[in-house]
Amino acid sequence: MEEGRLQASGEGSTQGGEEVKRTRTRTLRGVIDIASGTTGKAQVVVDDGLINRGYKVTGFFVWNNAGTTSFISYLSFKSQTLGANKMDAANNSQFAWTWLGSGAGSSIERIIDPDHVAVRDMFVSIENAGGAERFNYMIVVEEYALSNDEAILNIIKEGSQSL
Repeated sequence: MEEGRLQASGEGSTQGGEEVKRTRTRTLRGVIDIASGTTGKAQVVVDDGLINRGYKVTGFFVWNNAGTTSFISYLSFKSQTLGANKMDAANNSQFAWTWLGSGAGSSIERIIDPDHVAVRDMFVSIENAGGAERFNYMIVVEEYALSNDEAILNIIKEGSQSL
């Protein structure tokens, strides 16, 4: 596979033998302030009204200023209400997860579903297990030029439809 291109048979991000061209890499970053024992959310705006531009997340990083408080966080295609299934792989809207456990020697872990392309906005949700703190996030995305068919398929997937 040539660098900068996805093949239709490769990662499932294209269809009908078409190639999608990577145009650039971007970082999206910010801060979420969380009160003690609550959840913070942020909307990451990538929707520029052009459905033929998609973003594949290649990195999802969350950390707090102290670097020690346990937390859970996920990236989704729509705003979520955290409940019993906070980090839920069965929820098709969630596609990246980051967490820090509370045990000695814990390190930040992360998982990113490789089969997704964001065409519209993404949402970061963080739940803090400690006191009131400020959390940082950074999302690394690769921008792709999409065909009309590919854009429509990814918008359907963003609506939590399984394809």
